[in-house]
Amino acid sequence: MDRFKNVLLFAGFGCFLFSVLLSALYPWMITDARRAEATIREVASPVSPDFKLLKDAYPVEFVAAFRNAERALTDREIALGKPDAAARAASDEAWVDAYTDALRRGRNQYISEACWHCHSQFVRPVANESVRFGKVRRPEHDNNALQRPVLWGTRRVGPDLTHEGGRHSNDWHVAHFANPRSVTPGSVMPTYKWFFRTGFVVARTIDPEVAEREGLDPKRAYNLPGLYGTKQEAEAALERVKSKLPSALEAEADRLFIREGRGPNATGLSVIAYLQWLGTWEPKAETAQ
Repeated sequence: MDRFKNVLLFAGFGCFLFSVLLSALYPWMITDARRAEATIREVASPVSPDFKLLKDAYPVEFVAAFRNAERALTDREIALGKPDAAARAASDEAWVDAYTDALRRGRNQYISEACWHCHSQFVRPVANESVRFGKVRRPEHDNNALQRPVLWGTRRVGPDLTHEGGRHSNDWHVAHFANPRSVTPGSVMPTYKWFFRTGFVVARTIDPEVAEREGLDPKRAYNLPGLYGTKQEAEAALERVKSKLPSALEAEADRLFIREGRGPNATGLSVIAYLQWLGTWEPKAETAQ
């Protein structure tokens, strides 16, 4: 009996040591050594449409958060400003700068928050995991700087995030960080209050005629994009909005006002950018010699 217990003990220690060794060697074994590892800047081009939408939704924090973001023109800004070829080229370069910055900071924050403890990034080629979590990725898909260190995770308290990019909207991620149970009932994920900041926003009440016709509260209002650090900054933004109203909509100015607001800070925007990137990168095809 004692001999049997000793065998089990040594077998257990042996399996543990083997798993530790495999965890150390396997990331190196799957690296595609035939190609140079892609840098973060290389995987940041082309820029994700979801990342560009973050500037539309949170323009003030976005510009303050990411490198050269003030020169990155959104589709709306391009349509209104009609920039020349040089400005468009500068904008394209600025988008890559900002996205590179966001992905690096988002990945680092994801690691520091220990998100990988509960969310794996490894669809195993067994047990029909691809049906639940998406296709099994090939070694070349992990051959980039954003996959170093490898973030396979230790368990799946939450879903696997290998293919998270594009599964949910930016707004969904904002709501999820603010209160996970608001979008995923029964979730055990904690709230991430430090991903947000408070400030002041320009708001607009709904059209009184629409409110009456639809039976809505005429005091209901929605926020315009932009969260400002001080009330003075918000008031200046309010005046800018009023000055840009066409003459046919001058009456709309009376429905604009300032109120307190809350939105994602640079940390929150960076993590959202990283999550929306996961699973979206495809390595460039090798050209025939």
